[in-house]
Amino acid sequence: MLSDVRVIELSAPPTMMAGRILADLGADVIVVEPPGGARGRRLEPFLDDQPGLERSLTWQALNRGKRAITLDLDQDDGRALLADLGRGAALVLEADASVPMRFPETVVRCRITPFLSTGAKADYAASDLIVMAASGVPGITGHPDRPPLFYPVPQSIMEAGAEAAIAALAALWARDNDGLGQAIEVSARLAAMMSALSVPIVVPAGNPGLQRAPARQKLAGVSLPGMFACQDGYVLISFAFGPAFGPMTQRLMQWAVEQGCLEARFGTLDWPTAPQQAEKGSLTAADVQAVVDGIAALAARHTKAEFGASARRLGLLAAPLMDMRDIDVSPQYRERGLWSAPVALGPQGPAVADPARFAQFSNYTIDVKRPAPRLSQHTLEVLDKDLGLSPLEIQALFVHGII
Repeated sequence: MLSDVRVIELSAPPTMMAGRILADLGADVIVVEPPGGARGRRLEPFLDDQPGLERSLTWQALNRGKRAITLDLDQDDGRALLADLGRGAALVLEADASVPMRFPETVVRCRITPFLSTGAKADYAASDLIVMAASGVPGITGHPDRPPLFYPVPQSIMEAGAEAAIAALAALWARDNDGLGQAIEVSARLAAMMSALSVPIVVPAGNPGLQRAPARQKLAGVSLPGMFACQDGYVLISFAFGPAFGPMTQRLMQWAVEQGCLEARFGTLDWPTAPQQAEKGSLTAADVQAVVDGIAALAARHTKAEFGASARRLGLLAAPLMDMRDIDVSPQYRERGLWSAPVALGPQGPAVADPARFAQFSNYTIDVKRPAPRLSQHTLEVLDKDLGLSPLEIQALFVHGII
């Protein structure tokens, strides 16, 4: 799809996802790192929890399909080599404004920043915690009486990288029409705001800010949990009412009665109108607590797979909570080709199954061309074949610490 496109990625955590997407689409993505290795190689988690430049699983996940070279861009010779490499590139991905490089006018430059460089927060610190907090997402996530919930992984670099890939593709399409490159700036904060959905729209439209909703709905004053423990994990169960979804709750209660977890009267109660019955007092707090306890007993006697199968068969608002092991062995994901053939983690590392593609196309197949590159793995190849340097020139660059 992008087989005629060369991308120069000045590697930084925010650029990795964008480069990975473009590499998956067929672009020749050359990652440029300092001789000591890019910061992305130092991101957790590590293989077997042992830190090392070739052991970051984050690096492995976000850099497959790329080639990698080392260049010291603090030295004139390093910047000159980057300029030479950029003359054959269509796109440059970067996140560090301290590299004042000039490229031909036909090159698209896409820079990812924590906050817009022209905005009031341009000089704010760039940690993922600060960027995500500024996005508004944590403000609507979690329990109202507890601190906001943050993602367990650096989410802002994922959001920004995906948006940068989209912006770069649009700019490349425009270049095909007018022959000119352009400068793009992608704000990680603005990209993360998109995952908050209505947050960027609600307040500017004159509405009060969104609040974290109560974690549990109540019926007759009793909290209705949404998560229940089963034999090997947890299942999500929704108690829904009204004419559209109430029948699903009705079937859940009837199943619990059949399983001996609830009294028979709860199977015949009109669950679509349960809130109205609670208001009248015909459905008491003791009744609702008995139902909660009965559903808990129902979940406890099944595995996640058993409960999920019954939920599909009976048409319930319930589903197992899948962990990564469940996803790994899921027949549905396997059948849809989610996983690639095993990819080796380093020259002597184990082989693991890697998520094969971010999208399924009807006329293009994303293949894993190569695993994430080792440090300086392709430096000799690029300097020799792409830039035409002699062995003596390459040796001199190494001696002086430029590569």
